[in-house]
Amino acid sequence: MITRQKLQNSPQLVDINKQTYEEQKLDISALPSIVFKGKIDFSNDFYDCAKICDNIIEEIEKLEDNIVPIGFDLEWPFDYKTGAKKTALAQICLNESVCHLLHLYNLSKLPAAFVQLLSHPKVRLVGVKVKNDVRKLGRDFSEFPAEKVVIENCIECGPLANKILNRSCHWSLKNLTAYMLKKKIDKNPEVRNSKWHIQPLSKAQKIYAATDAYVSLLNYLAIKERSSEKEEESSEKKETCKKEED
Repeated sequence: MITRQKLQNSPQLVDINKQTYEEQKLDISALPSIVFKGKIDFSNDFYDCAKICDNIIEEIEKLEDNIVPIGFDLEWPFDYKTGAKKTALAQICLNESVCHLLHLYNLSKLPAAFVQLLSHPKVRLVGVKVKNDVRKLGRDFSEFPAEKVVIENCIECGPLANKILNRSCHWSLKNLTAYMLKKKIDKNPEVRNSKWHIQPLSKAQKIYAATDAYVSLLNYLAIKERSSEKEEESSEKKETCKKEED
């Protein structure tokens, strides 16, 4: 199993440039691509989805960490005439070894274990505009406690990055990934705007969905790593000043 410490020490998270996004003038198209290469665990059955969530909860409760970040994202079909349709797919990524894709479109209600997972006291759903996704889930499934999860279980990577980097950007997942990870993610509109409610999903759809959740987790870990670096730098400066005063 890939440990959280190994994931934090992944090459994806090192060598973070300290210049601003504009100062870097990154040509995102020139960056190397990032694609999820672990196991994609797909389920479209109510009971299988429940079992997957039960297993994740069991794994989380074995961890010593008080907070367990989960890369989280949703996909749904969109019609330019009638707007957004019902949530089709939920993506859950705890580490680089596996990403769970739960097809929810044909479910009349969410498995209790799915609700328990997303509202677990140790879980933090991380991503870009992740609160919007959670609220969308609440609109589509009335039994889901969306506002409770938004308040207690969500961390927005964009505002967090602004706080740590002292910025005021409106980050997209694509731009945040380019800045924090020096990687580009594939936002092919043909896949992004595809018919997520129709099964079977293509290989391209599954990779796209898994990569979004995976990159959401990596971005969060990269931001937290930057925060730790700044705290260490601040402590070192204080220690240096103290020695000079003495």
